[in-house]
This record gives sequence, C-alpha cells and structure tokens, in this order.
Amino acid sequence: MADRDTATGVLGLVQAFVNTVDLQDGPEELAHPNALETWLVAHELMQAGQPVSEADLKHAIAVREAIRAVIGANTGGRVYPLDVATLNEAATASRLRARFSADGKARLEPEAGGVAGAMGRVVAAVFSAMADEGWSRLKLCSSPTCRWVFYDGSRNHSSRWCTMATCGNRQKARRFRERARSIA
Repeated sequence: MADRDTATGVLGLVQAFVNTVDLQDGPEELAHPNALETWLVAHELMQAGQPVSEADLKHAIAVREAIRAVIGANTGGRVYPLDVATLNEAATASRLRARFSADGKARLEPEAGGVAGAMGRVVAAVFSAMADEGWSRLKLCSSPTCRWVFYDGSRNHSSRWCTMATCGNRQKARRFRERARSIA
C-alpha cells in the first residue's frame, strides 16, 4: 500500500505484522488459521505443521491491534489498558525468558511452542524494537480510517501519512472543504 520506506530488522518484523491488514481498503492477510500459520512460518516465528486454532487467530489479531496502539503512541495516540494487558498476557503465555547467546548478547526467547511461542517472539520483537533508535520513526498514518504503520524516513521525523498521494491528499481536501463550508 504505502510508498514510504519500510523498516528493517525487528522494526520491519513489527511493521510487517501490524500491516497484515489494510484497515481502509483490505485485505486481511490473517483471514483464517491457515493464513496465520503461513505468515508465522514464513517469518520464521514458528515451525510448519503446528496446529493453529480459531482462538489462536483471534489472539494473534488482538496482539496485532495492541501493537498498533503502542506504535500509535509514537504519533501521540493513547495506549489503553486492554492493549497493555493483551501484550503482557502474550508475553506471559509464551513464557518469555532472557537468554544469552555464545557471544554474550541478550535476547528474549519464549519457552512455549506453537502460536503462543510465535506471539512471544513478536512481543520480544516489539521489546527489542523499542530499544532501537528507529522505534520513534514507526508511526501510524494520521488518517483515522487508514492507521497503516509506516517508517518515517524524513529528516525531521514529521511525516504524518503513509502516503501523501492518497491519505495526505484526502485529509488536505477534507480540511479545505470544511473551511470552505465554514466561510460560506
């Protein structure tokens, strides 16, 4: 959808997960449990062939929307207690633990397998992304009907829309019409 830069590394993973749905125009990439499994396996968050239920799908979508809210805080949005509880529950259910690799670097890793473990890996990615200097550049489009996550590569971190050509122009045209009506 967006012509803005996409993030890389853990920022890119978080962005890709949240953008599995285009709220304004569709589609929903995670429309059924098999689609969730495909996405998680493709992003190396889960091994292929593990069961994925309808409840797992609903939970993954709740985690996705909680992450969208947390990213929204980068653009002045509010994070609701339900969003925090959803992310905390996903971390707890996956039994995230600090682990150290042979090179001494720390990471969060889930002890749970399956979708619970995959959601733990996503939450761990959010945790790591927040420590990245680029975290504040992950933003939600300011269009209330869009809310696409984009990476703000602008020099002064001031971009407001996923694309100026679509959402930016729509918002500017809407404000112009509102001003014209108030003058008339």
